[in-house]
Amino acid sequence: MIRTAIPADVPVIHALIRELAEYEKALDEARATPEQLTEALFGERPAAYAHVAEDAGGEVVGFALWFLNFSTWRGVHGIYL
Repeated sequence: MIRTAIPADVPVIHALIRELAEYEKALDEARATPEQLTEALFGERPAAYAHVAEDAGGEVVGFALWFLNFSTWRGVHGIYL
């Protein structure tokens, strides 16, 4: 199942980010903290949004974090996923 992330998902999103960074051999570059993610995703003015994928048992097994951008050259918005 895919659903919108909630604040309680931040620890697992953070862990998955770190797992990816370790796989990419760049763990030292993954500096985001759970507190920063919470503010970015759920603060007064969210800078990003996230969805999580759950397995049949309800365990979060993946996530997609995305944010909007705007091209001043093209005059259209886009999305980074």
